[in-house]
Order: sequence, then structure tokens, then C-alpha cells
Amino acid sequence: MAAKKKSEEKTSKKSKSTKKIKLTFAPVMGAGKEFTALLRKKTMKNVYGREEPVYSPAIDGLPMELTVRKGEVIEVTQEQLDELRNRGHVETEEEYKARQHFIKSMNPQHPETLSWDMIIAEGSNFSTLLDSQNIVYNDKLLIVD
Repeated sequence: MAAKKKSEEKTSKKSKSTKKIKLTFAPVMGAGKEFTALLRKKTMKNVYGREEPVYSPAIDGLPMELTVRKGEVIEVTQEQLDELRNRGHVETEEEYKARQHFIKSMNPQHPETLSWDMIIAEGSNFSTLLDSQNIVYNDKLLIVD
């Protein structure tokens, strides 16, 4: 029985590390068509007495120049997601929760019937462009549910 538990533990660890997280570039209030991030590290190498830069991928499994077009979905591992977050290319947990709260709390754009409160308010509950830029669109990759 002990042998089974070890094999089960190994398979569960593998399944956790291979879990893919989906990311997309979806600007809500902007006109951006693609997101590009340079994911390379620079090291200096001595070539015939001269120092020359040598570039290599900074994150294993991702290209040195990551380009995601609007609406395109890419998959990354948890380790890659953590590194992208550290570099500021993906929304943080707090930004993700704030975005989800903002989207869920939005009123429908075209209600079936207008209430007197809606008529009197005359758009006072709408967010301004600056508010929506700060809350929804911050030029980062977003996590897809």
C-alpha cells in the first residue's frame, strides 16, 4: 500500500505543475491591438577581448518577445505566471478581484424598463474614462476564467 501512495503523490505533483492558466489581452476602454513584452535577460560575454551582449529567454518556455494580440488566449504554467506577475506584465490577484467586482457590479447597458431612480440620476452612476482606465484597463495581460 505504501508504494501506491508514493505513486499517487508523484502524479498529483505532476498534475499541479502542468496546470495551465489562460491569459489574454482584452482592453476594455482602450484601442490597443496587441501587447508586447520583452522577456529576455542580457549577459556580457567576452569574445576576442571584447565584451558583447548575449540575450537569452528570461522565463523558461516563453519567447524572448511575447506578443499577444487582442482577444488571443495563451496558456502559461503557474511558475511562468508568477514570473510574469513579478515583472508587472500580468494583473495581480488584487487587480483581478477588483476587475471581477467592477464587472459584476455594472448595471446592464439597456435595461428593459427605466426606474425613476435611473431617470433622476441621469448617468451619475456611470464611471468616467479615468475611473475605468484605473479599474479595468491597465495595459496588462488578464486572467481568463
